[in-house]
Amino acid sequence: MSELTAAIIGGLTLGAIYSLVTLGIVIIFRATETFNFAHGSFMLLAALIVGRLQRGSGLPFGILALLGLGIVGLLGAILFQFVLRWAVGRPHFVAVIATLGFASVADGVINIVFPETQYTVTIPGLSTGSMTILGATFGTASLEIGAFAVVLTVALVLVFRFTSLGIRIRAGGQDPLLASQGGINIRWVYLGSWTLACVLAGIAGIAYSSVNSVNRGIEDLALLAFPAALLGGLDSIPGSLVGGFGIGLLGGFTSAYFGGEYVTVVTYLVLLAVMLLLPHGIAGTRNVRRV
Repeated sequence: MSELTAAIIGGLTLGAIYSLVTLGIVIIFRATETFNFAHGSFMLLAALIVGRLQRGSGLPFGILALLGLGIVGLLGAILFQFVLRWAVGRPHFVAVIATLGFASVADGVINIVFPETQYTVTIPGLSTGSMTILGATFGTASLEIGAFAVVLTVALVLVFRFTSLGIRIRAGGQDPLLASQGGINIRWVYLGSWTLACVLAGIAGIAYSSVNSVNRGIEDLALLAFPAALLGGLDSIPGSLVGGFGIGLLGGFTSAYFGGEYVTVVTYLVLLAVMLLLPHGIAGTRNVRRV
């Protein structure tokens, strides 16, 4: 019974972080049809900034978090404005290669600026200790971070579903020409989408690091969010919740019953099955052709 409880609750807790990361990936793809392979770099950078400055600056956590999120948001805007904007209208692989190149450059700069291999992030107000649920023991802070990620992701999904901001992003991604003729500034929609998505990546990185150490494993977390995005549907903002929790539960059961070393293998086997059997994902848009 304790293994089942650990698999479900542990999977849902990790799935909440996956959902937050996946939401950023989906926002970028929905707006600009770009698969951002640099997402993990933004997560890692925000966590490293907060972790390093928290160690030596003595500034309040709120200021450090705003600084870290502001930097990654600005970098996301710069990446789009000066690189990816010129890839609009070109084959999709151009933008994909650009994000891969940016990720490589970012990793090199991070290694130079942050020579230490590990930092810690402390969020004031998080509970200490543990909690036992049906025979399984969980860190209270991990459960609180998971709850925060769920609330934030659900709130953003509702914002994109029921506000003018969400309508503009969906319209700009679906038909940029028609949207611009309707008075929507497509350039600002694209720029804002990249900025917001990178800030969400930073939030996920900081949140995850508060209950784990800040290291390269954060980028691995982003890589496991890509299968979640494809499972939920790359162009479906609500699908980020479905995919995130689905992959989280899959990882929880795999870790509980087979071992953590099998999580990546099983996750990408499921990704392969999804791409073959359900290429549009669970909630993604199906293309309809008349014949």
